[in-house]
Amino acid sequence: MNEKYLGILKNDDPLFFYLNKIKELKLNNFIPVDFYLVQSFSNTKTNVYKYTSNFDGTSFVVKFFGKNSTVNKKIAIKRLLWEFNKLKFFQSCTNKKTKIINPYCYLPDVDCALVEPYINGKTLDYYIKNAIEKNEKNKLYNKLELLALLLKCIHKEVHQNNYDMVVEKNYCAKILHTLYKNDLIDKNKMLDIKDTCIKKFSEIKTQPTHIHGDATTTNFIYANGSIYAIDMEKAKIASFELDLGFIIAELKHHFMLFGQKDNDASEYISFFLNNYCILSSKNINDIENNLKIFTALGLFRIARNMYLDVNYRKLLVKKAIGLIQ
Repeated sequence: MNEKYLGILKNDDPLFFYLNKIKELKLNNFIPVDFYLVQSFSNTKTNVYKYTSNFDGTSFVVKFFGKNSTVNKKIAIKRLLWEFNKLKFFQSCTNKKTKIINPYCYLPDVDCALVEPYINGKTLDYYIKNAIEKNEKNKLYNKLELLALLLKCIHKEVHQNNYDMVVEKNYCAKILHTLYKNDLIDKNKMLDIKDTCIKKFSEIKTQPTHIHGDATTTNFIYANGSIYAIDMEKAKIASFELDLGFIIAELKHHFMLFGQKDNDASEYISFFLNNYCILSSKNINDIENNLKIFTALGLFRIARNMYLDVNYRKLLVKKAIGLIQ
């Protein structure tokens, strides 16, 4: 992940005290620290930073939920505790190959900070790009296999009768409204797509599970032969196919972004789905029948990103509409 130097954290900052305490109590690291180097991540939310001690190089990732003065503190604390508890809940998925980032602590009085270990690795998009540009196909296959294994564990079933896909319907409506606001679709088209999506979601029969909820390429880090899931603020109970659809959409998007056709990602999509179905004992035909609507939702979601070229965003919307018509 690309990092940008911002400055230093001095000992008069409250966070300095807590980082030192974590070093002492949880890492058994008593080496003194004069200051921490502060860096931001170019591919993450603006309120996520890396702090590195000047002497021994110990690094932390700190995510602030209340750094913006306009954020309601009660809401910020609620979001902070939600992610902390979700990360702790999914620690049962942590083993030799698959890991959920394990937070050190949360600090409501320090801009609602969540303190986590720093993982020095590569995100999934790095391996997608290398598979395209350097023909490193086997490495991407390996990373997708690990991802399937991790998602299989995250997707713990929840016993709930007659799940009505309300999460998916509401999320779809929210994304389509954003695309309308950004002039990527007109109002009539937005309403037509919304009606189509709601109808298709209503036809799907599924057992809800716990899901990651933000299955993007940058939220999975590979290091030392393992995969780490991070940023589980949007973890929820919904259809497991929401995570799968987002991953498929990400694969299609990155192949297009790196100068290929979205269909060129099909071999990797098939490999990922086959591995997931084998590991989770699910019928791939049943999953594939539903995945078009979830993949479309993933493409709509990516098209919201303002940093992408507007014509490319319109192309993503067109591809998504093609999947549900």
